[in-house]
Amino acid sequence: MKKKILIISTGGTISQTHNQEGIAISNENSFKGDTFSDILNYFKEELNIEAIASKTIYNKDSSNIVPEDWEKIIDTIVEEYDNYAAFIITHGTNTMGYTCAAVSFAIENLGKPVLFTGSQVSYGTIGTDAIMNLENVLRIIADDACKLAGVCCVFGSKVITGTRVKKQSEFEYDAFKTFGKKEDIANIGNSIVYHEEALKKHLSFLGNKSKLKSGLIVKSNFDTNIISLTEFPRAKGKLF
Repeated sequence: MKKKILIISTGGTISQTHNQEGIAISNENSFKGDTFSDILNYFKEELNIEAIASKTIYNKDSSNIVPEDWEKIIDTIVEEYDNYAAFIITHGTNTMGYTCAAVSFAIENLGKPVLFTGSQVSYGTIGTDAIMNLENVLRIIADDACKLAGVCCVFGSKVITGTRVKKQSEFEYDAFKTFGKKEDIANIGNSIVYHEEALKKHLSFLGNKSKLKSGLIVKSNFDTNIISLTEFPRAKGKLF
């Protein structure tokens, strides 16, 4: 059966254009989701995909993403869940790990792929990795042998479970790593190599893997009354 896919565009480097000083910026000229869906629709017949649609929900540098933006992504996925077989979210790299984790925990039992990607170099700029990353996401979705579901980051040569996405480089095209002593779900080159134990563990956390909106368990009210502290020698208790 052919699949329908929705690209949800949120801004980030992949969408940015450059000003006269060569600085990447988000503005009214930034690339929207329809640009990315047009690119990927060239491959739909080859990959047995029915259609690739798009929805741009906001256009922000990811350094400015806040929990309300996570909720907008979650609401869009839930709203469109019955209409598509998979979701691609284009997102900036600086806070992609936070957003991946937020969506992972907010929708507990996803039965469809929700795959985040972006780029280190803006689309339309020489040396961009945007097209490669978008194509790799599509390859994962089209691969019926994988049966991937839930939130993952697909970036460079890696597929990483959504709760373990950590940025490691501003320079390399492999910008992310799997946090902790864990394997990537898959590595992408001229073929896709899955790490079966990592994939099995990722899928095991998804519960009953609902294929319908009515069966989703959604908990998207984020408590922001938290702070992260780093311990160090001679830390004074009165500071806390």
